[in-house]
Amino acid sequence: MKLRSLHGEFGSAIVVVLTTTVTVAIIIAVAMEYTSTIRHSVQRTQALQSAIAAGDGALESAFCYWRGICRLSTDMPLATSAFADIPLPTQAQFPSITGFTATASPADLTQAHPPTLSNFNVIAVDPEFNAIAPSANLIPGMGQGPTSKTYYYLAQADVTLPVLSDHITARVRRVLEKQEISPWNYAIFYVDPLEIQPGALMNIYGWVHTNGDLYTGHELLHFLDKVTYASDWFVGFKPGDARAPSGISPETPTSPHYPNNLPPAYDVAHQPFGLDSGLIFSTSDSNPNNDSYHELLEQPTSGYSDPLQGKRYYDQAGVKILIDGSNTITIKDSLGNSLNASSPNGGGALYTALTNAISTGVSIKDNRESNSVRLATLDVGVINDKIRDGTLSSFNKIIYIADTSAGVNGGTPKRGIRLKNGANMAPGGLTIASVNPVYIQGDYNTGGSNPPSNSGDPTKPQVNGYERQPCAVVADAVNVLSRLWDDSQSTSDLQYRDAVNTTVNTAVVAGIVPSANNNYSGGAENFLRFLEDWTGKTFTYYGSMVQLYQSRQSIGKWGSDNVYNPPTRQWYFDTNFQFNAPPGSLLVYSYVKGRWFLAQ
Repeated sequence: MKLRSLHGEFGSAIVVVLTTTVTVAIIIAVAMEYTSTIRHSVQRTQALQSAIAAGDGALESAFCYWRGICRLSTDMPLATSAFADIPLPTQAQFPSITGFTATASPADLTQAHPPTLSNFNVIAVDPEFNAIAPSANLIPGMGQGPTSKTYYYLAQADVTLPVLSDHITARVRRVLEKQEISPWNYAIFYVDPLEIQPGALMNIYGWVHTNGDLYTGHELLHFLDKVTYASDWFVGFKPGDARAPSGISPETPTSPHYPNNLPPAYDVAHQPFGLDSGLIFSTSDSNPNNDSYHELLEQPTSGYSDPLQGKRYYDQAGVKILIDGSNTITIKDSLGNSLNASSPNGGGALYTALTNAISTGVSIKDNRESNSVRLATLDVGVINDKIRDGTLSSFNKIIYIADTSAGVNGGTPKRGIRLKNGANMAPGGLTIASVNPVYIQGDYNTGGSNPPSNSGDPTKPQVNGYERQPCAVVADAVNVLSRLWDDSQSTSDLQYRDAVNTTVNTAVVAGIVPSANNNYSGGAENFLRFLEDWTGKTFTYYGSMVQLYQSRQSIGKWGSDNVYNPPTRQWYFDTNFQFNAPPGSLLVYSYVKGRWFLAQ
C-alpha cells in the first residue's frame, strides 16, 4: 500500500512540474512576442518621429527659399510656377540619414528602396488649402477690412525611412502665409527701433509695431491696444539716449501701462512692399537708387536699376511739381511730360490750377535745424476747389512736390514745402509727397477752422456735417504750425511764437533722427515736429504715423533750446483707414509659417 501511494504521489508531482514548465514557457514566449512587438512598435514610432523631424526640416528649407523668392520679386502675389526651382534638400542637411535621396516628384512607395524625400514643393492654395493651377491668380483670404489680406501657399514633403524589413512614410505639410496689410492700419508703425518716452500722460489708441527693438521707460505711457516688436522689448532707454544706463545720471525706467491680457509681444517683421531691405539696399555700391526706403521720396536716377520702380511717390503721382534754385516751377503729368497752359487732354487746366496754387520766395527760421528754410507754399484749398468743380476730374489725387535745390545729407541750402488752407478736402482725399520737409500750417482735413476738438472735445476732430477724408503727407520730416503761426516771428524768441489749438487729420510718413551720442531722438511722441510755444494749448491728431527711413534733410537734433514747448497731445488712430486708405500704394508684407500637419 505504501509503495503504491508513493508511486501515485510521484506521478502527480511530475504532472505539476510539467504543467508549470509549460505554463512558464508559454508566458516567456508570450512575453518575448510582446517584447518583440513593443520593440518593433517603438522602432516604427522612432522612425516616424525621425521622418516627421526630417520633413519639418525640409519644409523649413522650403520656407526660406519661398520667402526669398517673394522678397526678391514684387509685391504682387506669385503663382505656383514661381517656386518650381526651389532646390532640393541635400545629404549635407541630413547627415544622420544614411543614403539620403530627394525628388520633387511624388514617389512610388511600393518600390523596394523609395527616395528618402519626395513630393517636395511649394504650391499656391486658396484659403481652404485647395490647390490652385500652377499659373493661376491667387485667391486671397480677406482680413478685418479691405486693406488687409493673406495669400496662402502649401509646402509639402514626403519622407520615407527604412524600419525593420519595411519602410515608413510621413507626409508633412505646412501652410505658408504671405500677409498683406496697409501700414495705415497702425497708429504707429516703425521700421527702425521705436522709442516712446513721453514726459506727460500719453494714451495710444490703435496698434503699434516696430520691425526693430521697442524702448519704453515711462509709466506715463498707456497702450490701449496691440503692441508688437520684431526684435526685443526693453523697459528702458535706447543706447545713445543720455538717460540710458551709460549716462551720468540715468533715470530709473518704469514699465508702461497696457491691457492685462495684451502685453507687448513678438511678431514677425512687416516688410514694405514685401521687399527685404537687407538685400535690396546698399550705400556702398555705385547705384544711387537703392540706398534706403528714403528712395520712396526721391526721383529715380536714370541708367541704374531701381528696386522701387513704380513704388516711389514720384512714380505714383498724378502730377509732379519741381522747383529749382531760382524758384522756377516745372509741372509734369503722371508720365513725366512737362505741362503748360495749352497742353492737351486736360494738361493745360492742371497746369493752370497748380500754378495758381503755388507761391515761392518766403523763408522762415527753423530753430530745430538752426537755419533758414526757404518755403514753397502749396495752397491745398485751391487744389480741392478744382477737384470739386471737375477741372481736375482725371487727377489721381497724388501730388509730388519738391524743391530740387535742397542740400542733401543735412547740408544747405535748406528747403521745405508748406501746406496751407487744407481744412476742407474734396471727396476721396489727397496725398502729398515731398523729398523735402513739409510744414502743415493750420487745421487740416477738419472741414473748417474751428472743429469742436479745438474747443475741448477731442472726440470731434471735424466740424459738424463734414466727413474726414483719407489723406496722407509723406516727407523727409513733418512739422505742424498752428493757425496762429506768423512767418515774421520765426526768428524771434520762443515766447513770441505762441500757438493756438489746432487739429490735423492725416496719415503721416516721415523720417526720424535716431538717438545717438547722448542725444534722444525725441521718440514717437515727437514724430510730428513743432516750432512754437504750445504751453496750455492742445494739438489734436487723428491719423497713422509711419516711419520707414531716417531724415536726410531735416537732421536737427531733438531737445535744443528755443525750438518749442509741447502741447497737450490728444492723439487718436483714425479707424477710417482700416476701410479707406489714402490715395497711393503703400503696403507692408509679412511671411509667416502657419499651421503644419500630417497628410493622410
